[in-house]
Amino acid sequence: MKSIWSNGWFLIPVLMFFNAGLALAFFTPYGDEILLLNGFRFEPFNSIFRFMTMLGEIQAFVVAGVLALFWRFRYTLLIALSGLVTIPIVYVIKDAFGADRPITFFRNRGLADFVVTVPGVELNMGQTSFPSGHTMAAFALFTMLTLITIDSNRRWGLVFAVLAVLVGVSRVFLVQHFLADILAGALLGIIVSCLIWQLQRAPFFQQMKWLDGRLMGQ
Repeated sequence: MKSIWSNGWFLIPVLMFFNAGLALAFFTPYGDEILLLNGFRFEPFNSIFRFMTMLGEIQAFVVAGVLALFWRFRYTLLIALSGLVTIPIVYVIKDAFGADRPITFFRNRGLADFVVTVPGVELNMGQTSFPSGHTMAAFALFTMLTLITIDSNRRWGLVFAVLAVLVGVSRVFLVQHFLADILAGALLGIIVSCLIWQLQRAPFFQQMKWLDGRLMGQ
């Protein structure tokens, strides 16, 4: 069975994202990544990132799942599972860490006035910052789509990698998460989808392959 490591079109840009993110996190004080983007929060960037962040929400899974029905029924099931498994994992980890959201972090330090925000974005508050659920969901979805298309067209992996990374960046741009949050979310999303992909070895999914063949007239 093919793995995500065999598709350089996806793997290389994702590794670049992690390397750049870790380097920035190492050399930049916690929270300064939010402030570094202050000068870029204007149009068209505001609208672009407001749209990109939606690719980490349930609607993206629904669209991908419906489109997958026209290819293989088991792919729809795998996409749905990657989304459903993500939800409880995110909530459990968020509750365990209890990390301040960016706006809460800056307000507690009397620095909220230094943060430029994006108009029309409702800022999440409280202690639910780590990890980023949107980023985890996006990486789970686009990792799964990369695995699904790995035999038909590996180059789709580049598109999926870029989209996943942009969702992660959008969470920092929109002042919803810190860099550490999106890096953790990205890693968790990849792990979740890679593990779910392995479920195809189970007898139930082997029967699904037979059903797919019948539905496709094979």
